[in-house]
Amino acid sequence: SFGGGERSFLSGDDNLVIKGNNLIALHSIKRRYAGKVKMIYIDPPYNTGSDSFEYNDKFSHSAWLTFMKNRLEISRSFLSDDGAVFVQTDDNEMPYLKVLMDSVFGRENFIGNIIWKKKTGSSDTTCVAIVTEYIVVYSKCKKEITFSKNPDSYDKKRYRYKDEYFDRRGPFYYDTLDRGGLQYSDSMNYAIKTPDGKTLYPHNRREFVNDGWTWKWGKEKVEWGLKNGFCEFVKDKDNEYKLKYKVYLNVDNEDRLIERKAPWKNIIEGIMNTHASSEIKKLFGSKIFKTPKPEQLLEFLINLGTFSNDIVLDFFMGSATTQAVAMKMGRRFIGIEQMDYINTVSVPRLQKVIEGEQGGVSKDVGWQGGGSFVYAELMEKNQGYLHDLQKATNADELMRVYDRMKENADLDFRLDLEKFEEELPKLGSVEERRRELVRILDKNQLYYNYANIDDADVRDLITDSDYQFNKSFYNDKDGE
Repeated sequence: SFGGGERSFLSGDDNLVIKGNNLIALHSIKRRYAGKVKMIYIDPPYNTGSDSFEYNDKFSHSAWLTFMKNRLEISRSFLSDDGAVFVQTDDNEMPYLKVLMDSVFGRENFIGNIIWKKKTGSSDTTCVAIVTEYIVVYSKCKKEITFSKNPDSYDKKRYRYKDEYFDRRGPFYYDTLDRGGLQYSDSMNYAIKTPDGKTLYPHNRREFVNDGWTWKWGKEKVEWGLKNGFCEFVKDKDNEYKLKYKVYLNVDNEDRLIERKAPWKNIIEGIMNTHASSEIKKLFGSKIFKTPKPEQLLEFLINLGTFSNDIVLDFFMGSATTQAVAMKMGRRFIGIEQMDYINTVSVPRLQKVIEGEQGGVSKDVGWQGGGSFVYAELMEKNQGYLHDLQKATNADELMRVYDRMKENADLDFRLDLEKFEEELPKLGSVEERRRELVRILDKNQLYYNYANIDDADVRDLITDSDYQFNKSFYNDKDGE
């Protein structure tokens, strides 16, 4: 169940930020958002031991794969049929991540591996300077996928001519209508009469010869092109007519309206990881988050995978770059983060976005401020004790947490408490004691379950506003 909501309902257009374990949070919101998310972007722990994540970034290889598998499987159910998931990683686990995502999303739904050149070099390497990271992209259903295309993928300067069809077809350039060496056919090697009465064959010939050259269009199409302005006789430097066809900007060569765009390429350059650090520093006056992602990187990815008002989900929220850029670009978002910096970095950053901060991509997208989000927390049960155990710095602090655990925590039902208390003092190090105390907590009771919200002992712990928020969120008629 949720606590900390700022109001007692959640509308369909609201952005949502949740504090809590991301796996449990995903299961908690699945019923509401299944099949509605256009894009999932996550930047999970890279399993290098040197990430900025304050929770475990030193998994064993198999534990990391299990950790990722559990989250990818539940996240798949959130995607719309035309949605896609973008998972960022580095060389350390990328090949294994690809195989894992093959199994979760289907190898046939692999879209591509986007390569981000995040820096120019590295002076501390002895072998090869690694300057890239990867964003592995899969669709929910590849035949349904809808991505944006690059409107600047063509040379605008090339379209430099205008004619009487400009209002509909736009500007154009001339291209040759004959070609050589490909799929020769006698039927495409025919004569055309020029305006001065001469005979013109492909390759500027005046007679039929099989030299491998043919016209690109058949006779009927050429006649249609000449009649409708798509073909034109143009004199060369020798004052001889050549047959050209016009490539218009706004229509194809059948006179059908088109958008002249090409798919985005899978290499991102010119966006450095140092950009992200400077963005955070401008917002907060210091570098309070070690490795945030640049807003321009997320702008590229969100522009590729979504359109206006689509939902973007990021359940490794971190410094809230995804959510900040999504808001600025007119997308809706869901963000999930379990660490306490959600209240010192992530949420304050989004509040600054609402106020109209002009860092990152704000000027590029014309951001002037506005918007809102609803903040909620998974209601801690054993998670609170787990958090306190992790923060404890000595044996006395651990034992004070343990005393509270005996009073109110849900412990492993298999635990022999008397035997445990005999063995606990024998453990020498603080880390050994911490590990044992974490072990006896029932991990199935980290948070309070919504099913128990009407139990007297639970109801007494939450406000009327939070109670109504939960009822509204889960569409419980008792909350109407």
